[in-house]
Amino acid sequence: GGQDKGYGKGGLVSFPNDKKVFIGGLPTPTGPDKALNKKLKEHMSVAGTCLFAEVGKSGKGGAAFKTKEELEQAVSLLNGSVFEGHTIEVKVWGPPPKA
Repeated sequence: GGQDKGYGKGGLVSFPNDKKVFIGGLPTPTGPDKALNKKLKEHMSVAGTCLFAEVGKSGKGGAAFKTKEELEQAVSLLNGSVFEGHTIEVKVWGPPPKA
């Protein structure tokens, strides 16, 4: 599938899905915004070792963590947190895990 519009090579794509969170409700950048990405990474680092964070088009983004524990911590700590004046949604990347 070539549906990775708006995401450069590498970036979030290069991290395994079980170490990534989806972030919704972000401020929408007008173009690639390294400063905003850096701020997002700092915001996500509250939960643990955030390896990469990216604000994508239309206010959706993601972040990658070093461990699954940190990822779970990020979801519980940062879902509903405020980033740059926007309340963000943080959830596990991809389809919900089967029970």
